[in-house]
Amino acid sequence: MDNTEGMAVLAGLGIFIVIFLGFMLLITVVMLVIYFIALWKLFVKAGEEGWKSLIPIYNTLVMSKIATGNFKLGAASLCMSLGYSFFMGIANTLNMIATSGNDSSLAALSIISLPMSLLAIVCSIAMAVIGGYFSYIFTESYGKETIWCVLSIFFFPIIMLILAFDKNTHYVGPKNHIKWFE
Repeated sequence: MDNTEGMAVLAGLGIFIVIFLGFMLLITVVMLVIYFIALWKLFVKAGEEGWKSLIPIYNTLVMSKIATGNFKLGAASLCMSLGYSFFMGIANTLNMIATSGNDSSLAALSIISLPMSLLAIVCSIAMAVIGGYFSYIFTESYGKETIWCVLSIFFFPIIMLILAFDKNTHYVGPKNHIKWFE
């Protein structure tokens, strides 16, 4: 294989990658539009204005209000997300500084980054627990049975589409579960 054949193969591979990434971007945009339409419909069913579903952080707080009657669970979820980002960012920065030079005194930074990584893991686990609980009670606030609520923990986007487009599903209001968020 000479140089021009190698360049042709690389050009073909590059075109394939661009087409593949463009197709994946198109699928992502379509799924995002469907998600926001479903979220809009769920907000309207709950008596909230639909435009609130389009604002990323605010929609989490409004979903919390729909599920629990207040914003506290959504705020806890956002705090865990910020905590994860903060601690993981510090741990990664310390590791980059520690491995950037040959100075042995910088190696101590790697040891300091371990507790930051562990705190990030704790925040990640807390996000998963809060997210699962949030999915459960959000589905429950639309009057679905326990099996639907449990399925929403694992398949929330699909259950959310069913809740939004099912004409027999109506908002019934929040249930009282954990008193921490009242």
